[in-house]
Amino acid sequence: MTAVDCPHTDRREGLCTACGDCLHEVILNGACFICGTTDLDPIALSPKKLPALIPADQLARKKS
Repeated sequence: MTAVDCPHTDRREGLCTACGDCLHEVILNGACFICGTTDLDPIALSPKKLPALIPADQLARKKS
């Protein structure tokens, strides 16, 4: 069950008190710190947003 499917609103530390659904808010070494699941997509959870295209001025070395 995912947080989208969980109809309950009462949560403690990211865990639903009724059904145990976890929001996976703290990820440590590829696993959820609270529930321990490793079925997480590290790229989807990554806070880094890579640019779609690298600007041309960053591809060439700057001459000093």
